[in-house]
Amino acid sequence: MEPLFNEWKSFDQYLSAQSTQRYLKRCYEQLKTDMSIEELSYRNSYSFIYYLTHGKRHFDLCRQSPLELQPMLLYYGMVQLLKCCLLTVDPLYPESTALLAHGVTTRKRKKQNYLFLQDEIKVQRNGLFPYFSEQLFGMEQLEGDKFQMKDLFSYVPEMDDLFRQVSGKSPLVPVEGSLTDGQVLIDDRILDSLHMTGSRFVQFLQQQALPNHVEVSYDNSQFTVEFLKTLNAHTTFFRKTIDNQWFVPNTREGFKPMHEVMVHYLLLYNLSMICRYETEWWGDLFYTFSSNDYPYISRFLAISRVKVPYMLLEYLDGKKQ
Repeated sequence: MEPLFNEWKSFDQYLSAQSTQRYLKRCYEQLKTDMSIEELSYRNSYSFIYYLTHGKRHFDLCRQSPLELQPMLLYYGMVQLLKCCLLTVDPLYPESTALLAHGVTTRKRKKQNYLFLQDEIKVQRNGLFPYFSEQLFGMEQLEGDKFQMKDLFSYVPEMDDLFRQVSGKSPLVPVEGSLTDGQVLIDDRILDSLHMTGSRFVQFLQQQALPNHVEVSYDNSQFTVEFLKTLNAHTTFFRKTIDNQWFVPNTREGFKPMHEVMVHYLLLYNLSMICRYETEWWGDLFYTFSSNDYPYISRFLAISRVKVPYMLLEYLDGKKQ
């Protein structure tokens, strides 16, 4: 996957304080703030560049590091890139020390026979995760939500073939078309796994999954979904790979919208904590191969070190439009 494209292709344009200041000024003009846009954009341009270059160094170092150390490098590299994104929507970030916390928590001591795929992570009231989820992606009221690691892996479409190979079950179904085309075609074989009739699935999409955003019709063994307004693929239930393959979930639970950046943050946070504080279990993972955890973790880390900078730089570039 990595040699096919350059996920850092737009990186260099931000390495000029003058051009970055102009970029931030345009961002702040959209905020309609009473504060001095000129002053804020100048002050934040250097912070932006330092966050960005610091984050890239983490990802560059990750490519040269053993797999056992990569979760820490990826997590903290991601945090730096998220700070860049937050500076485009919050010129005073971080205004409070509460925003410097992780924003999520996991079980401190792992039980005997612990399996990563069955572990859970819980969202806290304050901290980076709930803050960037709301500020960047409009995802609110996450406090107290719990996510299982296996479910989070299923949100990453590049993991789909591994699910099929290891468990014999795929959490996703490929579709024709894309959100950018304005139309998606879904085969009606999805109804078997969702335990729905065709009319119920149409109703489900129109009223619950994508309310007021789509028109759905059913004919010739397929559903045609036409988009009435521009949607961000990452904040719907649609899953998009880097090479523009599109999928939809084949379980009802999978239709819960969540930006994939949020998924990578949750998984990398938990993996980085285990890497640091559960050293014995982490060592066993790499030398005993006693569970399904290793292939999922290994595949995810390979995806994340490419897709995280790709998605976050894509977000920054999108602010220019």
